[in-house]
Amino acid sequence: MKISLKYHISANKLDFVNINLSKDNKIFIDPAKIKKGTSEFHKSCYQKVENFIQNLLELSKRREYSTLMEINENLYERNETRLGYSLETTHGKSFGENGGRDLIRLLAKNEWVQNGEVEDIFDCLIMIPNIGEDKVSDLITTILFTDLISYTQKQCEMWDIEMQKVKLDKLCWDAENEKWVRLKEELPMHNERPIVFVPKSFTGKKYLFSYEKLYRDVIIPLYKEREKTTKGSRFVVQYKNGKKHVLGNALRLEYPCTKYVILDFVKKYDNVYREYKNKILSDLEP
Repeated sequence: MKISLKYHISANKLDFVNINLSKDNKIFIDPAKIKKGTSEFHKSCYQKVENFIQNLLELSKRREYSTLMEINENLYERNETRLGYSLETTHGKSFGENGGRDLIRLLAKNEWVQNGEVEDIFDCLIMIPNIGEDKVSDLITTILFTDLISYTQKQCEMWDIEMQKVKLDKLCWDAENEKWVRLKEELPMHNERPIVFVPKSFTGKKYLFSYEKLYRDVIIPLYKEREKTTKGSRFVVQYKNGKKHVLGNALRLEYPCTKYVILDFVKKYDNVYREYKNKILSDLEP
């Protein structure tokens, strides 16, 4: 059952994602979408995400793992939004039963983080193995969860949606005071479980900035041009008229769209990556 059907509201009038309450919704919170937003709510939320990530990266570089653990110890996936893969397993797909320990291990071992080359959440997507859209979406959900609760309550008031007082079963991140808190909040319910709404403008099925997009827009075109100037390249067919044709499918088999191929590209062409990233993010500016 979708939210619009449950509450008898036209789907196109909803400001939030019209989730299916009985299953996972393969939709993710996209940091680029939040950055792109012009409202004060978007700006405030993006700033909180940026501050949180900057703190994690700085602590990782300084190897302050005890402080990192205090911050990350409750990074379990939130099921209340029904986004991503939240219903597939008991603890969710992203961080598992170890909570933020998995994230700390990734940050601690990553040479890019230690060298200061990972500058923001977008670099995390590109440069850190095993970090994808699902994990980034869940991390953002955790950082902004109290904001999403407030947003949900306002939407419920607007649409006259009934709420109940419920004690949330997981601790919530208090971004203002940088600590975990236990909350009891008024929220809409479905099958005795709380629901938290997420603005449509925060989400998408595919990220605006992702390693798949980098691969398609930059890596393959650059590698095609590189092969044209490589003497005896097995990926190039040269015609009698002098024109050259790059065998794109064969090139993609040699360099598939994986994090390892992406990382190798960034190591060799860091300036090209930075230029592309800066262009994408500058295009997001209001």
